[in-house]
Amino acid sequence: MRYVDSDGMPVTIYQPNETQGGVIWGLQRAATDITVSRHVIARLFWRDFIAQFRQKLLGYFWALLSPLLGIASFLFLFFIGVLHPGEGEIPYTVYVMVGSTIWGCLPGAMGAVSGGLQAQADLIMRTRIPKVALALSSLAGLFYGILISMVTMTIIFVSTGHTPTWWLLAYPLLALPMVLLGTSIGLVLSVLGSIARDLTPMITQLMALVMYVTPVIYIHSTIQNTFVKAIIDWNPMSYLVDVPRSLICLGHADNAGVYLIIAMGTVALVAIGLRIFYLLEDLVAERL
Repeated sequence: MRYVDSDGMPVTIYQPNETQGGVIWGLQRAATDITVSRHVIARLFWRDFIAQFRQKLLGYFWALLSPLLGIASFLFLFFIGVLHPGEGEIPYTVYVMVGSTIWGCLPGAMGAVSGGLQAQADLIMRTRIPKVALALSSLAGLFYGILISMVTMTIIFVSTGHTPTWWLLAYPLLALPMVLLGTSIGLVLSVLGSIARDLTPMITQLMALVMYVTPVIYIHSTIQNTFVKAIIDWNPMSYLVDVPRSLICLGHADNAGVYLIIAMGTVALVAIGLRIFYLLEDLVAERL
């Protein structure tokens, strides 16, 4: 609530919002805030888009080259015989490229959203732009990266002689559950991270470890250790990576039903993340 005091100065009063609805209320509030701030989000996206390539030697070509450099270490270990991911129907270069690109949507979304408020600290202190809009504005750059990744994957497919299926055109939709999962975690970290500064680095390191129990760079069926295999089977991110990759590369996938159930669960997690965000957002300005 805002009013003007006796000296003519505007005063803003923040009231507790824990009683203002539940999870559905959070979704409705976020939709309203994003709609109102859509022009600001577009401007921030364009600013960040230009800035991330302005001082790079390769310019916009870096967007195509970056995914290839991300898998260079795995390919090197594979070709010199150190890494033994197992034999499969998909060439290993294609396998690791598609898998790592899909996996990258998770830490990419988490980092973009969790760091969104810290990056826009000046706007938070000086303007009344909804904080959720500032937190989510960095996701625009992530979706741009997803589109660029489709071009890079196409280049890899052509160079290896492996023809992708038409599911490649649906790649943004197939990768969306990973983005939603990262967004839900990022929303919580964006507010809790301002209170406990070491929380975000801890979760980031944890995600790096989780990647190794997700079939990103190896074939699930080749794992012999029963305990590790059980962890992979119960890891929901295994299906969020493997099913889209199989559809893109082979045109069919096992456990597609499990993938859809987990995908719907990520939508629920975003709703919960938004509710937590709105409960704690007023603490952010105090900690910046």
